[in-house]
Amino acid sequence: MIPFLPVEDGILVTLTPEDLDLLSQLPDFLNSLGDPDNDPAAARLQSPVYREDSNASDEWWRLMVDEFRESRAADRSAFELILEAAAAGTVASMAEAEAFMRVLNESRLALAARLGVEEEGDMERLEEDDRGALEYLASLQQLLVIALMGEELEYEVEP
Repeated sequence: MIPFLPVEDGILVTLTPEDLDLLSQLPDFLNSLGDPDNDPAAARLQSPVYREDSNASDEWWRLMVDEFRESRAADRSAFELILEAAAAGTVASMAEAEAFMRVLNESRLALAARLGVEEEGDMERLEEDDRGALEYLASLQQLLVIALMGEELEYEVEP
């Protein structure tokens, strides 16, 4: 089954019960992230804006962190609403599908940070289940990007 298909009004999202079971855990996972100083997952989602100027980067985050939190909360809300209807198939607007994609991306980045994936080659040392979880999120994200670009897959995919 292809989980994301472009349609006239947006993206048709149809997920299996297994997909729904796994994906429904992501908002709670993201909401559980700690302080960026103590949690590598939170730090990964709050990366430096100005790499050469840590003071400017800290100031940018001080000014923008509340807006980012609100935006991420809205994305997670849209994500959860899509999941509620996705077993039967639901059409997400382009904005909702983009929010869904951002939650997938945040989850993938946060999970990778928690698992210690920092550079190329780190994936190989992960346990099979952990590597599979990251690959699953990456494949779903890729399929959604393809759908958002308005393209259809010519073959069936098992994410």
